Amino acid sequence: MIPPTCKQLWNEECGDSIAHYADDSWRHGSYCEDIYHRKEDGTYWSASYRKSGDGETNEFREGDAIIQQVEPYTVTVTKYRLVKENEDA
Repeated sequence: MIPPTCKQLWNEECGDSIAHYADDSWRHGSYCEDIYHRKEDGTYWSASYRKSGDGETNEFREGDAIIQQVEPYTVTVTKYRLVKENEDA
């Protein structure tokens, strides 16, 4: 499988951006990951990169993102909410 290039993903030439994740733990900005769906073959691709807060550094834009094939999976999450005392069950 031939992965898309940073340029192809950045310009959305070979797929649609379907998710964006950012972790602000990098001292100059964020570690980011964007997920793309390439419709022509049904594959999913991740672009992982660093982006500075001032916009000067963006490894994705600069062509230095790490491109890897990924696949979707389902996660079941249980959440809890506060029960109000006057609420009927």
